Amino acid sequence: MPLAMLLLTACGNAAPSNAVPALATVTHLTGSKCSWLPDAGDLCPTLTVRVYLKETPPYDATIEARIPQIAASRVQPGAWLNVLVDPVTTSRVFVDVASFSAPPPSPVP
Repeated sequence: MPLAMLLLTACGNAAPSNAVPALATVTHLTGSKCSWLPDAGDLCPTLTVRVYLKETPPYDATIEARIPQIAASRVQPGAWLNVLVDPVTTSRVFVDVASFSAPPPSPVP
């Protein structure tokens, strides 16, 4: 298993393998830097997001995430994110950290 996946799994942020991609906008952020190793220095916020999943009305969800410090600007209120949604329990939403290597998604009209 790659190191990045181990770290995400250790933080409880691993999306299920059948997760569905969606867009979300951050509406609220609380929390700060992680205090445990190996995540010390990364952000461990609780995000409140509005999720836009195809063929589903937008809904609010809460995400406890581990965000690389270099990507802090990507999770500020008003930012748009790529997320992964558990298709069985759509309230389980995960930040698609791998997508941070690309530009942010465009807002949903």
